[in-house]
Amino acid sequence: MRQREESIKIWFDMWLGEDITPLDAIFAKDVTYVECWGYVYVGQGEIRRWFEDWHGNNRMLVWEPKQFIHEADKTVVTWHMEAEAKNGTPRHMDGVYIIEWNEHEQICLLEEYSAAAKKTRPYEK
Repeated sequence: MRQREESIKIWFDMWLGEDITPLDAIFAKDVTYVECWGYVYVGQGEIRRWFEDWHGNNRMLVWEPKQFIHEADKTVVTWHMEAEAKNGTPRHMDGVYIIEWNEHEQICLLEEYSAAAKKTRPYEK
């Protein structure tokens, strides 16, 4: 479980440091990544291209895991992220990853879900 958590932390650190070098070690060659916006990336090449395109237009400020839940070949991760577009528009999100691991302890499927980071209580007195 520790190795899986470290791989996920490396993925977050890759975004913060804009360094895609560890990609091949943590993702299976035929990985499927389903982004919360509905975009799907299949294979390391598509993830690499998305990563590079995203960093051409945005900057990651904070991305940190909050909780890990492990069950057999799956891990659920809750996280918080803060980013900024090149034009200064901020984006703050809380999210959940549902990850499946292959026999080599690489991510073979990652599904991402998100929610607004700013929470409100509409019925608070």
